[in-house]
Amino acid sequence: ELAIVPAGTCNDFARFIGLRRRRRGQAFRLACQGKAAPIDLGSMDGSLFLNNAGFGRQPVSSRKRWRSFQALRSFRPTTMRARWDKGSIEGSFYMILACNAPFFSGGLHFSKKVDLRDGLLDVYMMPAIPKWKLFPLLALGRLGRAARFKRLVALRVPRLEVETEFDMWPQADGEPPADATRRVSFSVSPEKAMIVTP
Repeated sequence: ELAIVPAGTCNDFARFIGLRRRRRGQAFRLACQGKAAPIDLGSMDGSLFLNNAGFGRQPVSSRKRWRSFQALRSFRPTTMRARWDKGSIEGSFYMILACNAPFFSGGLHFSKKVDLRDGLLDVYMMPAIPKWKLFPLLALGRLGRAARFKRLVALRVPRLEVETEFDMWPQADGEPPADATRRVSFSVSPEKAMIVTP
């Protein structure tokens, strides 16, 4: 069994289950008194993740974390081919995000209607549109509103396989990316996590 204490950089999963960094005492009380329940785990090429995984941001050599707007400036469109059980799509995209919970990068989200126990990943594919159109969306996200727009591709699938023409650096739950690759798969793991939630 695992309990969540919001002490990280973004605390996105803690935010989703209602825990705040400034109220850590609440998290510790919940850890000692709450009940654990099974929730889905995502898998990215065999590496498990709890919150989300994806790619689009280029790796940086320094240890300094990029803010959302800095990361957006670094995005380069890449031709991708994605396949899932009932379809496929090909096009030029900035990023793909496979979500088990909604929040990323300190509270940004595309939708709050994400279910931890539905056996599906909520996948968002951001198409290559002029970057100036994305800045207002990020600003709204910082204010707690969903960053949705018409051309955003949104899927709810148990598995997604992606191939790209150029190297990508997939990341899971904010961990540093592994080696570059041009093929990656996201899926719901058959394993569950026992998480203490309110």
